[in-house]
Amino acid sequence: MTLYKQTALMLSLFLLIILSTVLVLNFQSANKGVQDRLYEDAKNTATSLSLSMGNANGNVSIMSTMINANFDSGNYRNITLVDVDKNTLYERKSESEIKTVPKWFIELINLKAPTAYANVSAGWNQVGVLHVQSDTTYAYKQLYTILIDLLISFAVITLIGLTTLNLLLHTVLIPLKEVQKQAAAITRNEFIIQRKIPYTKELADVVLGMNNMVAKVKAMFDKGNEELKAQKELEYIDQDTQLKNRKYLIDRLPAYLKVDASHEGGVNILIAISGMIEANDKIGHQNVDKLFMDIADIFKTHTKNIKDSIVARINGTEFSLLLPNCSSSDALRLAKSIQNSCKSAIGATGLDLNETIISIGIYEYNHKNSIAELFAHSDNALSIAKFNYEHENIHLEKAESAVEVMGKEAWKLIINKAIEKNRFSFVSWSVIDTKAKKLAHNVLSIHLDLDKHTSYTYAQFMAPAIQSGLCSNVYKKVVTMLFKNSSMLLGASIYSLRLPHEYLEDKDTYHNLSELLRANASMLPFKLIIELPDKLVRQDSKNIREYIELFRNFSIEVGIFEFIGEGGDYQYLQDLRPIYIKGEGSYFLTQSDQSLSALRLITDTVGISLIAVSVMDIETLGKLKSRDIHTVQGYVTEII
Repeated sequence: MTLYKQTALMLSLFLLIILSTVLVLNFQSANKGVQDRLYEDAKNTATSLSLSMGNANGNVSIMSTMINANFDSGNYRNITLVDVDKNTLYERKSESEIKTVPKWFIELINLKAPTAYANVSAGWNQVGVLHVQSDTTYAYKQLYTILIDLLISFAVITLIGLTTLNLLLHTVLIPLKEVQKQAAAITRNEFIIQRKIPYTKELADVVLGMNNMVAKVKAMFDKGNEELKAQKELEYIDQDTQLKNRKYLIDRLPAYLKVDASHEGGVNILIAISGMIEANDKIGHQNVDKLFMDIADIFKTHTKNIKDSIVARINGTEFSLLLPNCSSSDALRLAKSIQNSCKSAIGATGLDLNETIISIGIYEYNHKNSIAELFAHSDNALSIAKFNYEHENIHLEKAESAVEVMGKEAWKLIINKAIEKNRFSFVSWSVIDTKAKKLAHNVLSIHLDLDKHTSYTYAQFMAPAIQSGLCSNVYKKVVTMLFKNSSMLLGASIYSLRLPHEYLEDKDTYHNLSELLRANASMLPFKLIIELPDKLVRQDSKNIREYIELFRNFSIEVGIFEFIGEGGDYQYLQDLRPIYIKGEGSYFLTQSDQSLSALRLITDTVGISLIAVSVMDIETLGKLKSRDIHTVQGYVTEII
């Protein structure tokens, strides 16, 4: 219960007790006054009437007339005249019923009218005794009216009192509500400074303390952000040409060489410039540096229209152009154009083109290649190109094509049939926190079940699905199955599901997800984490923010996968606050101590966990632990 409710309840009860006490005391006072008045009225009537009757000289007829006159003009239950022998000379009674007062009220109050007595004399002779009793009917009516008036007054005063109390509490507790909002923001790792300091000293001290703490945490995050940006610029950028370097290329390659890569394959063009030592002697170091800058601009100009291309400087004289979804024929034309442009740039410096030679090796890769295979074949193609004078030092090498069990059209039919008939199933893999020695969560993967005896893994069918443009349709069906048939997942309390950018960028996805979550999210029997690609999240677009807000509205956490710290600014991590970041185990192991320390400063500040994926053996796990990375995903989770 909130402080406001507790205070309001306590003060409201106190107010009600006071008002109720006043009501009861007022009614009791009125009741006593009515009781006293009943006797006083009867006593006064008996005294005055007995004196008047003394003038009748014992004439019963005259005395009865006097009794009738008083009885009819007043409120009496009975007036009786008895002689000295207690014989009734005359009696007048009222038998009226109380119809305007509820029965419960009469039973509750139970008024009793006392009888007043007065002697009636004729001269010195006593005629008899006069008995007068007031009628309680009028008293009940009067008391009931008083009670109704008191209740109305009580209700009005109570309403006004409670309203005033509510307004007063709201006013007094406004600073406390701001403190509560700030505290809640801190638990969500949001940095909010409260500018309006409360007048109440105790609250002011709390606000100033929290502001100071938030400012320090924000400063830590900013410091980590700046340090990581500086480290990434040093680690990922070639300082002479401002191109990416070999380390960046290696860290990015896993996203291109995987079964659910956006592109089936492409080419890696390796370009070597020989004769640069002699060039330094002829035109000087500064002119050679300028030549490299010009050549770098040539590379960027020729590849700027190729989506997701990477231009990197491998070493002093070699460059790599990774061009996804580029055919070998296009690569040959591009290589020739680049070579001609580079020759023009070299010739413009006065260097001899027979001494400063551009050699280009082209390797046509596919997503099944490993990083080592891609570099080995690219190096081999370049080595051949250096001696391939017949083709002007350009050589193309193609990856060995795996024997396709089925063609693209056959795959397309199978996948469409699976979508139509819901022939997908879930399998899960463990993510282990080795420090706490517990299961962090389970990662969901998908199988395509053609029939009872034939099933295809994610690695087998997803590449054809992407190539056929069916990736978004597959995930639309899979996500629908996850929410509508969640009972098929048993055995764990937390599951995560990766959503590829093809599905997230589909124009209908947000609307479909909104409807699906609204109808089914509350019925999920487990906690769900949605993983989004870092490449998309770091853009910090309105689209991504809408997705994250949508997920959090339904208590679904968000994680990031394929993280390599490529962003120029890491503020998006604080703004979007993912529950964890997943990166390749090799990425964490190849980071400098400074970079990893800066990343840790950022993630620890906003409560983000680091998870290493593709961890295959105990040796790699040990290396990760030595770098304070304890949560892992991969084959190693099966053997620890």
